[in-house]
This record gives sequence, C-alpha cells and structure tokens, in this order.
Amino acid sequence: MGSVQTGTGRVTVFPLTHHWPDRRCLLAYTTTGNFGTTAVVGVLPVPELEHPDLLTVAADHHPQGLYGSRTGHHNACAAWVICTGWSARIGGSGPRLDIKHTTWSLRPDRHITLPKQMYGHDALHTGTLTLDDGELMKQALQLVR
Repeated sequence: MGSVQTGTGRVTVFPLTHHWPDRRCLLAYTTTGNFGTTAVVGVLPVPELEHPDLLTVAADHHPQGLYGSRTGHHNACAAWVICTGWSARIGGSGPRLDIKHTTWSLRPDRHITLPKQMYGHDALHTGTLTLDDGELMKQALQLVR
C-alpha cells in the first residue's frame, strides 16, 4: 500500500482469537493524526501465529448487523476492527499490555476513510505493526506465549 508509517504515543497490545477455538494473533491499537482521529490497528509479527487480514476477520463476524449496511461493507468491517482495538484499551479484561508512550512502525496494507466518525476516529489503517523498543516487543510477545 505504501511506505512505512511511524508514530509515537500510547499503544495497547492484546491477543485476539480471530477464529474459534484456536486461531490467534497479536494485535496493537494506537492512533495518529490531529487528536488521534486515525485509528491504527496492526498485527504484530509472531512467527508461530497467523497474520490474518483484519477486514476479513471483521467480515466473518457480520459487522453489518451492528453497524448497518448503508455505508457499505468495508465501512462496517472497519468499524468492527476499530471497536476491537478501542475495546481492548478501555475494557480491562483479558491479557494486554498498555504502553503509555512508545515509538511504533506500521507496514500498511489497508486504509479506509469512514463516512462518519466511529469511536472518535474518521479513518483506519491496518497492516503489520512493530514496536521500535525491543524490550517492549518482548513483553508484548509474552501475551501469547
């Protein structure tokens, strides 16, 4: 999709069972843009885990039932992905690593501009996300080991 995107700020890392009962991945949620209006949800590279396409995972959960279909299938899927990241940050249940301030890099694969704000965001970027701090990356990997 383009060059590597970088940012600095709060990052929430959490495991996701994307296909019941045993297909998992490790995700990171952060924001960028003025006032965090762009959501960034990336899959952290873990060799022994799958690297799913997040919009396909969202489609498997039939997001139109929750977000409607008027704005299109991709927008409903994007809203589901954003909700997954946002909920992991504010939910407090399950394992997660909430990093208050770090530098990250995203190799983007998708960008969706939403027709209206969802969870405070007007756009979504997905792809492969890495934390630039090797020690934090090790801590993140412990969530799935």
